[in-house]
Amino acid sequence: MNSVSKNLNSNITYKLFYFLVLVLFLRVDLVFENNTPTGGDMGAHIVAINTFIKDFMPNFQINGWSNDWFSGYPLYYFYFPLPAIITFFFNLIFPFGVAFKIMVVMSMILVVYSIEKLMRITPNQISIFGATAGLFYVFTESFTIYGGNLASTLAGQFSFAYSLAFANLSIFYLIKSNNNFRFPISSTFLALCLLSHLIPFIIYSPVYAFYWLSKKQNLNQRVLSISIFLALVSRWSISLLVNLEYTTNMSYTPFSKLEDLIKEDILPMVFILISLLVVKHKNLIKNKTYNIFDLYIVSSSVLLYFFVPEGALWNGRLIPFFNLGVVFLFFKAIETFIKDIDLFQHGVSVLTIPFLGGTIYCLYIFYEKWSDNQSYLNLYIPIILLIMIFAILNFNNVVIQLNMLIVSIIFSTVSFLPHWLNWNFTGYEGKNDWNQIQRLYSKLDNLKPGRIMWEPNSDMNKYGTPMTLMTIPYFTKHTSMEGLYFDSSITTPFHFISVSGLAKRPSNPVGGLSYINNQFDKGVDYLYDLGIDYFISYTEEIESKAMNSDRLTYLFSTDPFSVFQVNSSKVELINQDIEVFSKVNKQQGILSSVFRDTNIINFFEKAYENFSELDERRVIETSNNILIQPSYKNDLEVTGLKITNKKISFFTNNPGELHLIKISYFPNWSISNGLGPFRTSPSFMSVIPNQEYVEINFQKTALENNSFYFSIFSLLLSLIIFIRSIRNVRKI
Repeated sequence: MNSVSKNLNSNITYKLFYFLVLVLFLRVDLVFENNTPTGGDMGAHIVAINTFIKDFMPNFQINGWSNDWFSGYPLYYFYFPLPAIITFFFNLIFPFGVAFKIMVVMSMILVVYSIEKLMRITPNQISIFGATAGLFYVFTESFTIYGGNLASTLAGQFSFAYSLAFANLSIFYLIKSNNNFRFPISSTFLALCLLSHLIPFIIYSPVYAFYWLSKKQNLNQRVLSISIFLALVSRWSISLLVNLEYTTNMSYTPFSKLEDLIKEDILPMVFILISLLVVKHKNLIKNKTYNIFDLYIVSSSVLLYFFVPEGALWNGRLIPFFNLGVVFLFFKAIETFIKDIDLFQHGVSVLTIPFLGGTIYCLYIFYEKWSDNQSYLNLYIPIILLIMIFAILNFNNVVIQLNMLIVSIIFSTVSFLPHWLNWNFTGYEGKNDWNQIQRLYSKLDNLKPGRIMWEPNSDMNKYGTPMTLMTIPYFTKHTSMEGLYFDSSITTPFHFISVSGLAKRPSNPVGGLSYINNQFDKGVDYLYDLGIDYFISYTEEIESKAMNSDRLTYLFSTDPFSVFQVNSSKVELINQDIEVFSKVNKQQGILSSVFRDTNIINFFEKAYENFSELDERRVIETSNNILIQPSYKNDLEVTGLKITNKKISFFTNNPGELHLIKISYFPNWSISNGLGPFRTSPSFMSVIPNQEYVEINFQKTALENNSFYFSIFSLLLSLIIFIRSIRNVRKI
């Protein structure tokens, strides 16, 4: 057998081994169980992705409007559509819950694969150290929300994982691939990175641009790479950019301490790496162990962590990149060190025996830790056997022995990931108390469809996630006032202020707001202000307060929930005093949404000040000299009100008067015969209809249509250049 065949067989064997070990740990048995995945944010993501699959994809949309959460919000304008698209295609074959779980698992496989690719010395030879580094990276447990690792992905950050994987692949094809079309392939992955998450794209773009400009390539391939990138991202990214002022700044507090950046599971690696750099720095330089990318990832994450402007980027998001950079540096140094001491020909058994012994010991720890759970062992025993067989068959290979030892250490040190996988993938239906939610949802479906605000409580995690009731739109015909994509709706801050008065233990997630904790009556006022139809209590304390309120009508109870009706309206005449807010230009609006510390007064600040006095005053935003006057009538009759994701329609007996519509404002809404919609405090829209029948439609803007046409043009240009390039390659 020649060396090429041996390398090919080795590649297949190594890939198969790492793939099987990873997939078995990720509980492939539960992935294909037909249930509804839950756990952290993941348990709420199902609502948005289901809406995308049911409402958007049949109409060839990548974004649109959804009434599921927050009095309506623009869905996939500010969040990332690619995971939903991936789920859609899996859903063509599998049930939704299975398709969703496959999408989640695929994100982790891609992260490991992308790290392995970037660690390769030659483009086509698998890097054993790279695959092990990938496993180490995804199995870190020191952070659970920042993104990139398995813990964050199970908490709902699968978009970040996809983006990071595609970013890695874009760099690999740009700097290491021998493919004739490596430039367009790399730009395709960079586009997929952007469509999955914005932060990895921001971090990787400078180093990508450096390589793109410095690498030799003919003009056709450069133009092709640009046109493909623009074809894929223009439609979505342009709508994101121009609408940034309609997002909510969550005002997360930035970290300032070094120990917040260097987590405990990466700290030993940092110490070992520093030692290797001191002792073996000459050999590392001689062997060209590191490249610009490795050093960039570490240095940029450290610099941005301490010096990024507050508001532009929450620096907690930089921790995954620091970890990744350290992992690259560490495993490359170990690989160089092992090769440098020339153990391949001399004294192999000196280290292979203790390595194998360490592997056996760590696998025993792994077994003992989970031996009391048979469902875990059903897949963990095959993992142990795979590692043992692989180690024994390659006894004389010190590189493989060292990697098997590291892989065994990784598995022996995991603490909560198996529990999280089991919790998420057994689904809502697998929770002991899920029948309580089913009874609640069954009774809710007997009520007229409406907008529901519910008392949040961390104890609801027993149903799958504290966010369980965000699934009201998924399981019932109602909508939930509280949803997941906090940044995507300008109504988010006003909801959380309101519900803070209606909860025993409110979450208060948006920073910098004055909450109304324990002010139940004020919370009830806001139920009416926000057009809520039903309120659900969870604790006995809040249930008692709701029972004693003469503004809430008790409907039914199903332990531990009680449901009350709120006789609010979705459409009102604006009789209050009006403060006109002059709309800022687009550039100022974008800057004020990116940076907190600006001199620009935005609409939210005015609306926030006005929220406690909505009965006396309303702030209305206009961009021209339209005269806005309050209505002096109080005899409004609204009939035939219909609210969908595409249209709001009703009949009014007061055409020509200023009407408040309690649906979140967004510039894509357009009235067919009248003036408006105008953004109106707190975050709704107002219109002046010219006739009794009022119709407001959610439509693509001219810029969105033009960006779509530009994408089509770029795609056609890409096809023309690609065909010409293929012909030129064949001629050569």
